[in-house]
Amino acid sequence: MTNLMRRDILGGTAALAAGAVLPNQAMAAEPNSYIKDKVRIYGRARGAPKGQMGFQWYTGKLWGKRTLDAAVQFFTVHGFSFNRIELNADGTLSQSMVEVGFWCEPGTFKPADEWVNPINGLACKPQHYKSPQKFVFDAQGNAMRPAGAPPVEMFRGTITDPVVQGDTMWIGEELIVKAAIPAPATPPADPLTVRVPVQTSTSLVMYTLNMKDVATPDSQWMPATMNYQTNGGWYPWMRMGQEMGGIMFQLTGKKLKRKDEMPLALQVLINERHPGWLDNPGV
Repeated sequence: MTNLMRRDILGGTAALAAGAVLPNQAMAAEPNSYIKDKVRIYGRARGAPKGQMGFQWYTGKLWGKRTLDAAVQFFTVHGFSFNRIELNADGTLSQSMVEVGFWCEPGTFKPADEWVNPINGLACKPQHYKSPQKFVFDAQGNAMRPAGAPPVEMFRGTITDPVVQGDTMWIGEELIVKAAIPAPATPPADPLTVRVPVQTSTSLVMYTLNMKDVATPDSQWMPATMNYQTNGGWYPWMRMGQEMGGIMFQLTGKKLKRKDEMPLALQVLINERHPGWLDNPGV
């Protein structure tokens, strides 16, 4: 979810702070009072209670855009992730997750294993993804760079202040990164896989919650839907070389109570490409 650019940038450990959920009536009476609980609320929005396994499904579009040109749809994206979120005694909450996803021919569940880039007309081999991730936020909702993560020029991540309108709450995560990409020690056989030396990523996820669910105890599973947008550099396998521009995700999804609630076509695809993973995800 929502984690696609996280995967490209980091590896880390996620943490969210604890606090008491204010009842819906108190939130309505004091519209800013729940901001102090935003980290914990975000943890509930993203995961399952008591360290149980959480499931998230998403789908949408990946766009490509040269600078000064109109955007072009590259793929339909289908993905699914497992995650565990644990509340710690120090008021943090640790998240471990693993996800798989597929670049598919637009409007289908057919993986685009061979693909012609519509911007430059070059044949490419898309690399579908499967990756573990850990991430951490401090008690104020600021993302912490994982130990051992590569150095970057700028790293800024935060959980957004909740927005409430009527019976709906929105809460999300913003991750902004700028990094220098060193030249490869050995020039690759295909020079078009070498990207521009400075890469940026803007990763924006937003969860939509019902206020009556926010007001329930932390031990209760909380429904949530998700929207995700991002802007980042070309993947090397797109063979865009030094072209200025990049990719944009436009995804929507939801938290599931059971993994078999994801579309059957995605279950079939995951079982074909990653046999046994749905039963043993390793998180």
